[in-house]
Amino acid sequence: MRKKILTIAPVMPQQSDIESIASTLSFLEVVYQIDFIDPLAINETFSVNTSNEVYYQLWQDHLKKWLATYDAFFGFSFGGVILQQCFSLFADSKKPIVLFSTPTFADNALQKKLGDVIALCKANRVNDALISLYKEVFSPNEAPLQILPENRVMSAANRLIFGLQRVLDTDATAILEQTMVDHLHLIGECSALVNKENVLAPGIGDLCIVPQAGMRVLQDNPSYCKKLILERLNSET
Repeated sequence: MRKKILTIAPVMPQQSDIESIASTLSFLEVVYQIDFIDPLAINETFSVNTSNEVYYQLWQDHLKKWLATYDAFFGFSFGGVILQQCFSLFADSKKPIVLFSTPTFADNALQKKLGDVIALCKANRVNDALISLYKEVFSPNEAPLQILPENRVMSAANRLIFGLQRVLDTDATAILEQTMVDHLHLIGECSALVNKENVLAPGIGDLCIVPQAGMRVLQDNPSYCKKLILERLNSET
């Protein structure tokens, strides 16, 4: 029986975008079953005004159920933010945790860039919001042009507003300083969003700066990342 990895996805305008993340982890599928969670698919009962305490308690309740089922946990950006807020559950666990481009807190630069995207969504300029967001996400590479069909615009706007605002409102500084959870965190050397200005190194584990990579570390430097991920998974005890 293959081991199982639970992967919590980042903020995405539509759920189908998870396929692009799945493709970057396909190198693990010989050994691992990888299950993906779209964190914005279970937010129907919440609003941007829901407190972090209430919101992240929901995630702790979910992860308590999943902890025994999965052998490792991955979090991409917002997915990593969620995992950080649940680190208390992993304090006595030896299960590998890998975070990808996950801010510890939102510094002024991140507040400005994501705030601009949120403002465009609220002004019903969702495609402009995506252009603005993807410019930063794909930097230093050129971002693809993605135009959403009209019937998906409202859903995408709601997803972006909820997820990005939650990122801006979440600070894991105290958790990382007080809760010693061994994990690997990969951030891009050239990332315009998540970088040394808004990421704290773990008290236990490794913060690795991926050379020649932006936010999309696995896509930008796959060989470098794959080696570190496999080492982390193989260190499981």
